Amino acid sequence: MKFKQPPCLKQGDRVAIVSPSAGLPHLFPWVYEQGLNRIREVFNLVPVEYPTARQSPEYLTKNPKARAEDINAAFADPSIHAIIATIGGNDQIRILPYLNKEVISANPKIFMGYSDCTNLHLFLWNLGIISYYGGAVMTQFAMGGGMQEYTINSIKKALFIPPIGEVHAAPEWSDADLDWADLQNLSKKRPMYKSDGWHWHNKQTLVIQGKLWGGCLEVLDLHLSVKRYLPRFDQLDNAVLFIETSEEMPTEGFVYRFMAALAELGMLKKFKAILVARPKAQFCGKQPTEGREAFIFNQQTAVKNALRDYELDIPVVFNMNFGHTDPQIIIPNGGTVSIDGARKRIMIDPGWGAP
Repeated sequence: MKFKQPPCLKQGDRVAIVSPSAGLPHLFPWVYEQGLNRIREVFNLVPVEYPTARQSPEYLTKNPKARAEDINAAFADPSIHAIIATIGGNDQIRILPYLNKEVISANPKIFMGYSDCTNLHLFLWNLGIISYYGGAVMTQFAMGGGMQEYTINSIKKALFIPPIGEVHAAPEWSDADLDWADLQNLSKKRPMYKSDGWHWHNKQTLVIQGKLWGGCLEVLDLHLSVKRYLPRFDQLDNAVLFIETSEEMPTEGFVYRFMAALAELGMLKKFKAILVARPKAQFCGKQPTEGREAFIFNQQTAVKNALRDYELDIPVVFNMNFGHTDPQIIIPNGGTVSIDGARKRIMIDPGWGAP
């Protein structure tokens, strides 16, 4: 399956701002506006707010077609060079029937978002358009106390000066939340934790290369039931699965059953490798009953146990920096990744250079 690489961005480009999921800009406009300002000031882009961007949660829930119409219009507008989601949510799947495949296919451009935006990433993957997993307006762009340099560099490499090249573990990370209702948190940095790097499981000596497919595990799990927006399984031959979990903090049993479902459907054996993000293990003061460290360990164990039970020795890299923790690597869904287990190197959209 051949993928279209959307044109990269340059300073001064106009980018569409849309709310394809939740209406949180309506509830927390000061957070949203800080994100817009960072798009202007850090990246010298021109954010163009589409009609749904500031609509209320109630309006967006009642009007999935309006959300889809913004997506269609942004792809159709030749003056728009990228589309950035304000935030995720939990019902984006409802907009997919209203998306115009012909318009979107004819006008490939950058789409960036994560979490519930897994729905749009799956839709674009099926059209053969590379999209960019990560970087929402109200989270990474609006980060309290300033955007994180690791994330800034990742966005620039993904959207302005591809290929991304070699990626490295961030030296520190966070899954802590700061209350958006408190305006003082706009300038407050969240607590950070020292990283112990990525964890390699079933490491192989050969270099593995494949197309990236994946997203938020809970949304992917929904699609395993719906089955309308999954690719043909043969299109996943030799792909690399990337998965991460959200603030819902799914149990180890949920994660195991997701992996088992992939195996039972005949999908899991298609993948040459799996990239797993460091899971979010707290949300607005709530922590898993077993504690944060045990929760992270148990999720990883669930993945390992599923591979063991289905007699698959697929290499896995755990604790990667994407998804619902910060800082973020921006993952090009449909892009190419190379994984060198012997040297513990990962390159995205690569041409392997000197060692």
